[in-house]
Order: sequence, then C-alpha cells, then structure tokens
Amino acid sequence: MANHNWDDLRVFLAMGEAKTLRAAATALGVSHSTLLRRLEALERTVGAALFHRHSRGVTVTAEGRDLLTSLRRADDAIHDGMRKVAGKDARLQGPVRLSLPDFLAFYCLLTPLRAFQKAHPAIDLEIDISYATADLARREADIAVRMTYLDEDPPEGLVGRKILQSYATAYATPDYLARHDLSDPAGGAAWLGWKAGSSNEWTADTPYPHLPVRGAYNHAELQHHAALAEHGVAYMPTLIGDTDPRLVRLPGMTAKPARDIWILTHADLRDTARMRVLRDFISAALKDGAAAITGAARTAAA
Repeated sequence: MANHNWDDLRVFLAMGEAKTLRAAATALGVSHSTLLRRLEALERTVGAALFHRHSRGVTVTAEGRDLLTSLRRADDAIHDGMRKVAGKDARLQGPVRLSLPDFLAFYCLLTPLRAFQKAHPAIDLEIDISYATADLARREADIAVRMTYLDEDPPEGLVGRKILQSYATAYATPDYLARHDLSDPAGGAAWLGWKAGSSNEWTADTPYPHLPVRGAYNHAELQHHAALAEHGVAYMPTLIGDTDPRLVRLPGMTAKPARDIWILTHADLRDTARMRVLRDFISAALKDGAAAITGAARTAAA
C-alpha cells in the first residue's frame, strides 16, 4: 500500500470502532456521504471489499477485520509513542485535558482552577465534564478525577492517588417536608431515582426504606435541581446539599461514605511537568474542600 491515504485509513478505523456509518460520521464530524466516499476510495486502493452494505447499515468483511486489527495495533503504537514523548516534557506549558464529574467541577474545583490558570498562563487547560472513564491511553484525557466504589482499585495501567472519600445523604426543601409525612408510605413523599430499572436497595440503609422511588434523574446536578423543584427527596453528595441553604437533610439522617475520589493519569505522563503541577494543585484543592465533601460543614438535622 505504497499509495495509501492515511486519512482514509483513519476513517475506516473510526467506522470499525463506532460500528455504524452514522456513528462514525458523527465522531469524525463529516457527512454520511463523505464518509462513504472515503471508504469506497480505500477499497479501491487496497483492492478488496472491506464492508458489506445492507438495509441496517454495513458489516465489515473478513478482509476488513484483518485491516482493522492492523490499524488498531498501529493506532496503539502511535498513541504510545506520543505519550512517551509528552512524558519527557519538562516545560510548564501546553495543553492539559482534564476530565472530572460535574459536581466536583461546579461546587469545588472551578474557582481554585482560576488561580491555577493565573499562576500558569502558558498551560492551556481543557476541561471535560464526564462521569464516564476517559481512555487515558488514547489521550482522551491527560488527567482524570474519578469517583470509584469504596475500596475499588483504579483501572490497570493508570497511576494516581486516592485523595479522600465523598459523602452523601438525603435532602429536600423545608416546604416539601412540611407537606409530606415521611413515616407514611402513602404520605406522598418519594425518593428520586437515579437510573431507570436500577435496584432500589440503597434506600434500605436509610430510615425511610418504605418510601417509593419515582423517576430517574441520572446526574447529581439534576438531582439537586429536582429536589429544589420538589420532585421528591434526593440522595446526593454533601458537597451539593450542604452548600445550598434552600435544602435540609432529612430528619435522622447522617452523611455516609459514598465514593472514593482518585486523581489518575497514564504512567507515561506521570513525570510530565504540566501534568504533575496540575495533579498536585487539584489534590490540594480537594483537601481544602474536605469539610464540604465529607459532610462536616453542616450538622445533621435533628
């Protein structure tokens, strides 16, 4: 393939990873027709059919699967080389991709990060709000602040440190509690669910396991605003609930450990100067916010 087009190979790899033409086109930011033309050009170059078209989309051929295997190895090698080069960079300049959950950004880290940017103006901070685990091997993020289950180790191949535990408890508005009898299953009060179809066993560890769980509100920030709008009772991080005077903890409830908070990076980027200084800064900022993160900032309701 002396005359191969690397852009066409990248398009084919994207299609193989995304599984569908539409998803690949979206990921690459091109139209469906443009993607199809590039794939057809690649087929002409290699002289083999790489995918079958059918009513539900496309299916990669055996020849296409062989090519995808080679492309994935090449892609891994390229990312590996780029990480190793970046890992030797001693300059406090250049981009850093930071991935973290929304509530840690909004309620704890955004204000301190302003000071970081003033102290290091040559570091270009890129922030991605996500609960998903970014692929650090492929540089989807350079540093990830992640919530893991208690005592769970981070994914293999990543290095970092556990900073502290995030605590959570239940909140509602005072008016909501005044209008509902929490002791009565038929009193109208309800928990706000987190995910549709998920188990509700978490309510068993509260004084109110008899209350029904209604709806699905899949982000902590969404739970916050749903509780303020009096959709129900939210079980969420104290970092959110304790810092909003419009909410109160439910009677008889104390804050409990919910997740471990880690700062993670790929081993190859551990010694990159700009990554190291940001990791140290975030670690200090999280420790400074420990009173709110662990629930010590507000006394539980009587």
